[in-house]
Amino acid sequence: MTIKNTAVTMTIILSLITLGLGIGIYTSRQKEAQIPPKVQGMLWPASKKLLPFSMVDHRGESFNLQKLEGQWSFMFFGYTNCPDICPITMTVFKQIYSKLQEGQQHTDVQMIFVSVDPERDTTERLQDYISYFNKEFVGLGGSIEQIQSLSGQLGITFFHEQATVTGDYLVAHNSSIILIDPHGHMVALLSTPHQAEDIFTRFEKIRTFLNKQTNS
Repeated sequence: MTIKNTAVTMTIILSLITLGLGIGIYTSRQKEAQIPPKVQGMLWPASKKLLPFSMVDHRGESFNLQKLEGQWSFMFFGYTNCPDICPITMTVFKQIYSKLQEGQQHTDVQMIFVSVDPERDTTERLQDYISYFNKEFVGLGGSIEQIQSLSGQLGITFFHEQATVTGDYLVAHNSSIILIDPHGHMVALLSTPHQAEDIFTRFEKIRTFLNKQTNS
């Protein structure tokens, strides 16, 4: 074999080695990007795309599927007369949002409270309730049919318990927090007990992972 042929052969071998290394690194990165973090409540790859719905926010304005696009949405279903889990969860919302504000990571996040008590939770009442926790939060209400157009998709159930002699009643409802990504997919179902620090950490892992999926 001549020196020229030897040089050509070595060049080909080195090129193949480089190509193999490149493919190996690419494949490794692709596999790494597809491995989800171990986050309790994360629904990946079985996230659910929401269908169109129509509700009314605490300002009396229409709120639909398009209002979820481009934002990460924390969503909780409850009612303003709720004696325990609702004010506790809304306080957790407030704490999570404060942590996001500290890191300037709140601009693409919205906190949404959905009323399951359309009889008592008027627009004005929702506005007062939301403002008590944070004026930037969103309160949603409307008719029972409008509420069910969203709750049914998310597997949220609720029912009114028997009223007392004074006409007061409780509403039994799910206590989970739902996380919806900027593309309108339900990507996590966060069960109780709700701890702000824990939910914030889980959210950061989910957001980082899914952003990589979108950009890969």
